Amino acid sequence: MKRVFFLLIGILIVAVACQDDFVEPENSLTTKSAKYEKIKTFQVKGWTQIIPDETAPRFQCMPVEAGVDMCSYGWLTGHMNISGKIIQEESTYTKLYCELILTPEGPVIYNEVSADVKFACGESVSALAFVSINTVTGEVTGHTDYVAGTGRFEGITGSTKVVNGKVLPDGGLFWDTEGSITLVLKD
Repeated sequence: MKRVFFLLIGILIVAVACQDDFVEPENSLTTKSAKYEKIKTFQVKGWTQIIPDETAPRFQCMPVEAGVDMCSYGWLTGHMNISGKIIQEESTYTKLYCELILTPEGPVIYNEVSADVKFACGESVSALAFVSINTVTGEVTGHTDYVAGTGRFEGITGSTKVVNGKVLPDGGLFWDTEGSITLVLKD
């Protein structure tokens, strides 16, 4: 009887092993090795210089009747403690909106620009900047919102503010940067 029992178990094992329609458990089909992700906020400090492309088409500020126009795009350079040196030749901005606003302190030119910033490490971020230029004092104020990135900056969010901003003699802008960014750290 033992022999018959072992023979039946052997036949059963061979029959199951030879099946073409072997079905795996459902959860083994969807199980993937997920990377551990951690979200961390960093304090950011640095500086930024805006370099307008004087050969670029002019961008008309609103209201058009005011006759204020600016370069529609250009480059930027700088350095940030989290990301390192900004590569000027590969970091560009494009003006999206411009408006002349009359204030008690004098006329202010409000700008909205998009920027694609490339760092020496090879990674980049995309940002939207909202900057006001006081035409009387040359003071520059505003902030930058970070919206996308590559490499370790993928999923970046955060904002930095313009500190000690000023108009340079060549028409460019310079400011110190302070704020925070949040990154998704992948292990």
